[in-house]
Amino acid sequence: MASSNVLKAEFARPLSDDAELSYTLPSRYYTDPAIYELEKEKIFARSWIFLCHISQVAEPGAYVSGEVADQPVFVVRDRKGELRGYHNVCQHRAHELVQGSGTLKATITCPYHAWAYGLDGALRTARNCENVKGFDKEDFGLKSVRIEELCGLIFVNLDDDAVPLVEQAPGLEADIRAQIPYWDELELTDIYDFGGRPIEAGWKVVVDNYVECYHCAGAHPAFADIIEMSAYEHTIDGITARQLGPQTRPKNTAYDFPEDAIMPRSMFWFLWPINTINVLPGSGDLMVTQVVPMGPTRTAFRNYRFAPKGASDDPKRRDYIENILGVEDMDLCESVQRGLNSRGYDQGRFMVDTARSGEGEHVVHFFHKMVRDALDA
Repeated sequence: MASSNVLKAEFARPLSDDAELSYTLPSRYYTDPAIYELEKEKIFARSWIFLCHISQVAEPGAYVSGEVADQPVFVVRDRKGELRGYHNVCQHRAHELVQGSGTLKATITCPYHAWAYGLDGALRTARNCENVKGFDKEDFGLKSVRIEELCGLIFVNLDDDAVPLVEQAPGLEADIRAQIPYWDELELTDIYDFGGRPIEAGWKVVVDNYVECYHCAGAHPAFADIIEMSAYEHTIDGITARQLGPQTRPKNTAYDFPEDAIMPRSMFWFLWPINTINVLPGSGDLMVTQVVPMGPTRTAFRNYRFAPKGASDDPKRRDYIENILGVEDMDLCESVQRGLNSRGYDQGRFMVDTARSGEGEHVVHFFHKMVRDALDA
């Protein structure tokens, strides 16, 4: 584990509680491998991370595997209908138990030496164990991982003592359902990566870019044509933040949508530390995105697309999201990551107005404080 001594040097300029006077995190927080190692322990291993949708684990035996930073985990529906989470590692010699997603039959069987576990995590069989002195199956059950469901989204947490997600984000489910009244009609239609490659920018650069629209008018001209930026809103609630574009233009330079579209607005939710829900106006589909840290300076994405039952994809809308808006953001983030290595930069200044307008950077300030406070804990 990285030592917290890497954080002991005072900031040259203060990251203060007052967003209007504060400076940003120093560059080393974005480039130092020791800080990233500390983040794995103090942020990712203690936070609620989106893993899958409940429809993927609806039937007994259905499972989905994934990672929290570099920790392999999986969730599975047991024979009694209970959803369970486990570290994805055999208790014999540490082989991974499952890959991807699928359906298990009676047991979870390790591909290496065929140790078999019940869906309740208990060791059922270990070949020849009856001839091993002092061997007790009860000593070798799978190690559990906490799970929670919110709006049909399944989150995992490696910390047994973590505050429940519903307490950390008390208003999130009600807000999602209020803004998207057809939420329960959504069906998972696709899981994909943007561009099929990681981007050369760290997870904090990605989140910094996501949680502000100060850059939108200049860096995303078509986005700013869809959404009236003067009415843009950006609010914080618990460990979440929401961007709302209540006024949009059906005729625009990105893609047109009907004036009576099922979703006439835009909205983007950020859930600490790396979870997002993304809605653009039009056909009513949305994306839940996993921001996947791959080191201090590299990030991947896994996107879960949901659409109202029977709704077809709008190819022009999807092309804009994937090949224009997404590419613009990737280029921005990679440039910032390169710039963070410059000897000519260390800390910037948050552009925050008194009104906390939707084009300000008060949520970036909120995020930087969350990072600093987590690493200092």
